[in-house]
Amino acid sequence: MAALNEQDPKFMDFMFHGLDHGVASIAESGGPLVPFLMTQTGDKKELKRFVTAKYEDGISAAKKTLIALNVKPDFALIAFDGFITWEEKKYDAIYVSAFDKTQDEGFEFCQRYLPKKEGIGIEPTGNSAFIGKIENVLLVSSNTKKSQDTEKKKPWWKF
Repeated sequence: MAALNEQDPKFMDFMFHGLDHGVASIAESGGPLVPFLMTQTGDKKELKRFVTAKYEDGISAAKKTLIALNVKPDFALIAFDGFITWEEKKYDAIYVSAFDKTQDEGFEFCQRYLPKKEGIGIEPTGNSAFIGKIENVLLVSSNTKKSQDTEKKKPWWKF
């Protein structure tokens, strides 16, 4: 795995575009951010939002959708709303899990935000933060995922 500072500039632009889009999506409304999946193949970008009854189901649905794609995009990211503790203080944050199909790991970033002092909406605070490396779900095939799910669903008495 290449270091973060050795990544393709197009991938880095894509990742920060997703983070910026997440922040802009709730800048006026105040959130929470509806989880979304953004993909890029060549110069073509696509975005799909996941509205679900339980917030975390939207994040899971985005991940499952990405894994199930027959043709994997060059880049993909999943953006969602969450929390981060920074200098012993809890903040709301937009998270982006970003993936490049040429890399064996993905990256996770977040951008902290605060409610606007006046009116509805949010304002980013501080710089975006690198959270760490994560599994690259672009490399997970839907067949592998299905066989793992099937394995988990076997009754306890079947080995």
